[in-house]
Amino acid sequence: MFGRDDYSTPERRASTAFPVSVLLLAICAIFAYLAIGGALLEEGVDTAVYIPQTADTSGSR
Repeated sequence: MFGRDDYSTPERRASTAFPVSVLLLAICAIFAYLAIGGALLEEGVDTAVYIPQTADTSGSR
């Protein structure tokens, strides 16, 4: 029979502090990585994006 001091029973209340803190730490680390990387790579160079030209298929000129 299981006694009062048996430690092989499953826990009844699980704490969510550790998973939440790991999640928040990961979010902060990703934000810091993106902020620092963006600050280091920004050289003040403008980027131009060219869209492809489409042919006029309506037949009107």
